Amino acid sequence: MRRRISPEDAISALYEEEGFYEVERGSDPESLYISRLVLSDGRRELVVNVLDEDSFTSKGAIQDILLHAERLKAKFDGVCIAVPRKYAKAFDEGVMSFHGFGLVIYDNIGAEEVIPPRIREKRTGGDEKREVERVARVESQEVVKLRGELSRLLRILEEVEARLDRLEREQRNLISRLGRVEAELAELKRRPARTYEEKPVEVEVKAETPKSSGNLPSYLRDNPWIDILSRRE
Repeated sequence: MRRRISPEDAISALYEEEGFYEVERGSDPESLYISRLVLSDGRRELVVNVLDEDSFTSKGAIQDILLHAERLKAKFDGVCIAVPRKYAKAFDEGVMSFHGFGLVIYDNIGAEEVIPPRIREKRTGGDEKREVERVARVESQEVVKLRGELSRLLRILEEVEARLDRLEREQRNLISRLGRVEAELAELKRRPARTYEEKPVEVEVKAETPKSSGNLPSYLRDNPWIDILSRRE
């Protein structure tokens, strides 16, 4: 006669293929409806709440099972609920996936994982140390980069400030020069206009009369050429 395998044996064999081995099995002291199977891969622990057909005859059992599974998430890295195959529709797959619960169905032949549990990854001390060092290096590099950017911005601000000072000095000089020009224009406007009249220049020409002009005829008197000619003699 063929030996009937237990649900725990079928579930344990199922997760052995994923690298988990059985750590503990027995009734759950915190629940009236289920037994539990604890599995581990050396780093993570998975708990499977195993329900039998009698669990579905009690009113409110499913709600109690789900609440209990939610509490177990704080103790284990993954939580599964195993039910007989014919009761698989009693649990909504969308709700199970949303809360991270795995769903396993079983019968006399074996077990099948319908929804894989959301397993919380654990990091070893070395992994955590390396992660901290990596984050510290990244933050250090970011600090150095930010300091460089800050220094560059400060230099730019100093150059801008120097240019503004020079522009202010030039502006003051221009305002001063403009004030002087406006004052000079105002002074010119206040002065009376001058009139300049051209006066004829009188040139006095005196003609020398030769001493001997007294003996000349009247039409030759006071003729300058007479004096010139007389000098040639």
